Amino acid sequence: MPSQRVVVQVIYPTSSTSKFSMDYYLNHHIPLVKSRWGHQGLQSWTVTAGVKDTGYDVQATMVWKDMEAFTNAKDVDEVRADIKNFTDVTPYRWVGLLVDQEELGDSAN
Repeated sequence: MPSQRVVVQVIYPTSSTSKFSMDYYLNHHIPLVKSRWGHQGLQSWTVTAGVKDTGYDVQATMVWKDMEAFTNAKDVDEVRADIKNFTDVTPYRWVGLLVDQEELGDSAN
Protein backbone atom coordinates (compact mmCIF):
# COMPACT_ATOMS: atom_id res chain seq x y z
CA MET A 1 0.00 0.00 0.00
CA PRO A 2 1.39 3.45 -0.87
CA SER A 3 2.17 5.76 2.02
CA GLN A 4 -0.43 8.36 2.91
CA ARG A 5 0.02 11.93 1.86
CA VAL A 6 0.21 14.52 4.62
CA VAL A 7 -1.82 17.72 4.73
CA VAL A 8 -0.39 20.66 6.64
CA GLN A 9 -2.51 23.74 7.23
CA VAL A 10 -0.91 26.96 8.42
CA ILE A 11 -3.59 29.37 9.59
CA TYR A 12 -2.98 33.04 10.34
CA PRO A 13 -5.45 34.60 12.80
CA THR A 14 -6.43 38.23 12.51
CA SER A 15 -7.34 40.98 14.96
CA SER A 16 -8.02 44.69 14.81
CA THR A 17 -4.30 45.36 15.29
CA SER A 18 -2.67 42.51 13.35
CA LYS A 19 -0.82 43.03 10.08
CA PHE A 20 -0.51 40.69 7.10
CA SER A 21 1.10 41.54 3.75
CA MET A 22 -0.50 39.33 1.10
CA ASP A 23 1.81 40.85 -1.50
CA TYR A 24 4.94 39.76 0.38
CA TYR A 25 3.39 36.40 1.23
CA LEU A 26 2.54 35.54 -2.38
CA ASN A 27 5.58 37.09 -4.06
CA HIS A 28 8.32 36.16 -1.58
CA HIS A 29 7.25 33.65 1.07
CA ILE A 30 5.46 31.16 -1.17
CA PRO A 31 8.32 31.15 -3.72
CA LEU A 32 10.70 30.52 -0.78
CA VAL A 33 8.56 27.57 0.33
CA LYS A 34 8.50 26.21 -3.22
CA SER A 35 12.26 26.57 -3.72
CA ARG A 36 13.14 24.96 -0.38
CA TRP A 37 10.55 22.18 -0.15
CA GLY A 38 9.40 21.53 -3.73
CA HIS A 39 12.19 19.00 -4.26
CA GLN A 40 11.78 17.50 -0.77
CA GLY A 41 8.28 16.06 -1.11
CA LEU A 42 5.97 19.08 -1.08
CA GLN A 43 3.49 18.24 -3.84
CA SER A 44 1.01 21.12 -3.84
CA TRP A 45 -0.33 24.08 -1.91
CA THR A 46 -3.26 26.42 -1.89
CA VAL A 47 -3.56 29.85 -0.32
CA THR A 48 -7.00 30.92 0.85
CA ALA A 49 -7.84 34.45 2.02
CA GLY A 50 -10.24 34.66 4.94
CA VAL A 51 -13.49 36.52 4.54
CA LYS A 52 -14.49 39.39 6.81
CA ASP A 53 -15.24 38.58 10.45
CA THR A 54 -14.03 34.96 10.35
CA GLY A 55 -11.07 35.66 12.62
CA TYR A 56 -8.48 34.53 10.08
CA ASP A 57 -6.50 36.35 7.39
CA VAL A 58 -5.03 33.44 5.47
CA GLN A 59 -4.93 29.67 5.39
CA ALA A 60 -2.17 27.86 3.52
CA THR A 61 -2.72 24.18 2.80
CA MET A 62 0.29 22.11 1.79
CA VAL A 63 0.17 18.50 0.62
CA TRP A 64 3.30 16.43 1.18
CA LYS A 65 4.29 13.09 -0.38
CA ASP A 66 4.25 11.36 3.02
CA MET A 67 5.01 11.88 6.72
CA GLU A 68 8.68 11.07 6.24
CA ALA A 69 9.10 13.81 3.62
CA PHE A 70 7.32 16.32 5.85
CA THR A 71 9.19 15.51 9.05
CA ASN A 72 12.59 15.35 7.32
CA ALA A 73 12.22 18.56 5.29
CA LYS A 74 15.24 20.83 5.54
CA ASP A 75 15.29 24.64 5.76
CA VAL A 76 12.40 24.81 8.25
CA ASP A 77 14.16 27.48 10.31
CA GLU A 78 14.69 29.66 7.23
CA VAL A 79 11.03 29.41 6.19
CA ARG A 80 9.79 30.12 9.72
CA ALA A 81 12.18 33.07 10.10
CA ASP A 82 10.57 34.69 7.05
CA ILE A 83 7.16 34.88 8.76
CA LYS A 84 8.09 38.12 10.55
CA ASN A 85 8.48 39.78 7.14
CA PHE A 86 4.77 39.53 6.29
CA THR A 87 2.86 39.29 9.58
CA ASP A 88 3.07 40.10 13.25
CA VAL A 89 0.93 37.14 14.39
CA THR A 90 1.90 33.58 15.28
CA PRO A 91 0.19 31.12 12.93
CA TYR A 92 -1.55 27.93 13.98
CA ARG A 93 -0.40 24.70 12.37
CA TRP A 94 -2.47 21.56 11.83
CA VAL A 95 -1.07 18.30 10.45
CA GLY A 96 -3.15 15.36 9.25
CA LEU A 97 -3.19 12.35 6.93
CA LEU A 98 -5.10 12.64 3.67
CA VAL A 99 -7.71 9.86 3.66
CA ASP A 100 -9.94 10.90 0.74
CA GLN A 101 -9.91 13.48 -2.03
CA GLU A 102 -11.83 14.08 -5.23
CA GLU A 103 -11.85 16.91 -7.73
CA LEU A 104 -15.38 17.38 -9.04
CA GLY A 105 -14.69 20.29 -11.37
CA ASP A 106 -17.56 21.67 -13.45
CA SER A 107 -19.37 18.32 -13.50
CA ALA A 108 -20.68 19.03 -9.98
CA ASN A 109 -22.91 21.86 -11.25
